Amino acid sequence: EYQMVAVLADIIIPADEESGSATDAGVPDFIEFMMKDFPPFQLVMRGGLMWLNSQCNERFNNSFLDCSETERMEMIDLIAWPDDAEPDMQYGVRFFNRMRDLTATGFFTSQIGVEYLGYEGNRPGFWDGVPENVLRKHGMEYDEKTLDECIKEADRYRMAEWDDDANLI
Repeated sequence: EYQMVAVLADIIIPADEESGSATDAGVPDFIEFMMKDFPPFQLVMRGGLMWLNSQCNERFNNSFLDCSETERMEMIDLIAWPDDAEPDMQYGVRFFNRMRDLTATGFFTSQIGVEYLGYEGNRPGFWDGVPENVLRKHGMEYDEKTLDECIKEADRYRMAEWDDDANLI
């Protein structure tokens, strides 16, 4: 089953010039974790893998893993496109949709997937205080101490430090 999941995951997200494959990203391990973490997925996934093997045995006289790449892709093409699938393939379509969802989730939450997306996460911006025109409008201004201690763009990424009495250093 694990090997079938790995092959299917790499069919869904193969390696290319921009990133590694689903297995490079650890997707089979992620899917295994999801099966253990959420047991209702087990019946759908294990049943789908058995269904896929059964279909391959009927069509090609081999298990999915023993089929050639051409035979595997012929089988996948029957279930990968829900709008084009025949009615007798609907169980396989539902299984493959779940497999595709889990593969994409595992891939795009992995280090490889996050790097592929170019996601950099939340980054702090620089706030240089209330704008001068707003301060003037209300008859206020920053004193030199505040400007010297609090509003320095050069210190924007410096981590705040406190002394033992909880005073900002």
